[in-house]
Amino acid sequence: MKLLIINGSPKLGKNNTSILLDKFISGFNEKSDKTFQIYRMNTNETYQNAAKIFFEADNVLIAFPLYSYSMPAGVKLFIEALEPYIKKCHGKKVGFLIQYGFEEATHARPLEKYLASICKILECEYMGTIIRGGCDGLCRGQQIGRARKILQGIYEIGRDFGTSGKFDQDQLDHYSAPEIQKKMNPLLAKIIFWAINKFYWERAFKKNGVNLKESFAKPYGQ
Repeated sequence: MKLLIINGSPKLGKNNTSILLDKFISGFNEKSDKTFQIYRMNTNETYQNAAKIFFEADNVLIAFPLYSYSMPAGVKLFIEALEPYIKKCHGKKVGFLIQYGFEEATHARPLEKYLASICKILECEYMGTIIRGGCDGLCRGQQIGRARKILQGIYEIGRDFGTSGKFDQDQLDHYSAPEIQKKMNPLLAKIIFWAINKFYWERAFKKNGVNLKESFAKPYGQ
């Protein structure tokens, strides 16, 4: 098997998507007869070129972060560039990897259905979607205990995929858990969200030159 891996993260340098892919590849490479190619997709030129590279491959894994319950704009451009290949991808196998900071898998389920429909339109085989929340901070080395579990899980998925050439849905569902978080004590939730806003988001806003007062603006409510 030769696998084409497309990394659609728009971030330059080290990013959470590439960290997950590195571990997936480590597992995938346990079998010496498997080969892979990684294509980095984060410029207008690479978005367009990726469509042709995609069409020429037999097995493809497309990975990207969840943006606004959808995908980065560049990944959308890539999908639009696949229009000439509609109904011409019979026999091709395509899977996806979606990562994000929220814990619950439910955030990515609508997008998962959309990706499956794209495969149907192209007439390629949909292998499944690896969904993993709680990935915020992987590239900064944070949350070491949880990060180890996340990385071990994607390693095992890559290893089993390298052996069978397909994803096991039960394994994917186990990896993406929890589907929905248990309800939190309202008072505790209020304190936690206040702390996150105060010590994480406010710091991020200041670092990027965002006016804190304007961040609470409600233009459609005035």
